[in-house]
Amino acid sequence: MANNPRNVRQKTGEEETSLIPQLPDGFLVNVSEYLPKPSKAMLAVALSAPSSSWNSTSIPSDVSRAIVSASQWDTLDFEDINKELAKKLIDDDISAVLKSINAHDMLKRLKLCGCTNIEGHGLNLLRGSVVLEQIDFSLVRKHESRTSIESKLSREVILPILDSIVSSEGCSLRYITFNGGREFSDSRQSIQQFRERYNGMFTRRSNSLCCSHCNTNMRNHQNWIGNSWMLHNYICYDCLKPFCRGCADVGGDGNGTLNFCSSCSNDYCQDCIATTSCASCSSKLCKGCGNMEVCDKCENATCDGCLNTCGGCARTRCKDCVSYHRCEGRDCEKAHCEDCYDDEEYDVFRCDDEDCLKYFCNSCRLADTKLGVTCNRCAAAVVPMLFHENAKLTEEVEELAKDNQELREKVESMSL
Repeated sequence: MANNPRNVRQKTGEEETSLIPQLPDGFLVNVSEYLPKPSKAMLAVALSAPSSSWNSTSIPSDVSRAIVSASQWDTLDFEDINKELAKKLIDDDISAVLKSINAHDMLKRLKLCGCTNIEGHGLNLLRGSVVLEQIDFSLVRKHESRTSIESKLSREVILPILDSIVSSEGCSLRYITFNGGREFSDSRQSIQQFRERYNGMFTRRSNSLCCSHCNTNMRNHQNWIGNSWMLHNYICYDCLKPFCRGCADVGGDGNGTLNFCSSCSNDYCQDCIATTSCASCSSKLCKGCGNMEVCDKCENATCDGCLNTCGGCARTRCKDCVSYHRCEGRDCEKAHCEDCYDDEEYDVFRCDDEDCLKYFCNSCRLADTKLGVTCNRCAAAVVPMLFHENAKLTEEVEELAKDNQELREKVESMSL
């Protein structure tokens, strides 16, 4: 029987793969040095056994130990690998990686960027860790918004692991970033209880916890993790240095030592990442998330929420320099500055009825009137438009009737 070329190619590929472990350990270690840390750890796992067969008693091969021992494993950041690869990782993969690098005793920072396919079981090896300082469940890259990402992370799986770390004597944990999704952003009792235990851990630690800027003892600080979105307070996301409330936001004027980025929802100290403050509302944007826009008139840095581009003259100005009229109609983006008020296309004005006071462009006001969801004054304002629309429709009907008559006459002439 003739050999199937496809089978031959497959067999050849399998033979080539089986030869990899036979390469000298030094060669594989040198090759691994060109890989990012997560990939390096996954290579070490693959050279011992499939991820699904790794457990607490698994013993890495000699070459796997050699690859791992060639690097420091205080930080493991999955942002270093391709997004598509991170999406494919499951809990077995994460568990095997953590086992291969002895994460329980070595790992200080873990960032699970892109690992959207895990529930959290793969983190069981970290139970009771006293060296872990930071864990990032946000699943996004460093300067990405964490509000829109979908994940399989389970509150029921993750909270017991975190509890075991928080309750361990000598715990070093000082920064948790949650993903901002439903898993951790509600008011369920389990979330509230964990928040209390976590904040209590910092209270017990407070005798030795001082502000990195003024050296004031932080024993009176509470709510290290607070509000419904479980955002961390008082600590820089990068260097993990704590700052008291007074130094974090000096006078509330945006010149604090610790600044909150309204885009990625992280706090950064000035030594790590500079931030830009909006001249109108004082919201801040870290440099990693981009730059504020500039007002055409005052040339001050301005955030998107305070900056408006006129649909008439196309000038971009902050709300402090010019008043804008913005339509409140559904899915309507029409807006114009007061200088362009007379432009019919962008004519947005406010109803003066005290029970209404809404800004509408003509088309949105007309649409609401037709739906019967507007006030009497808005309805009166669109009467001329209704007459105009009715006249236009009448004209179109007459044109259609004329075309229909001409077509009928042509058909009759052809039948003769």
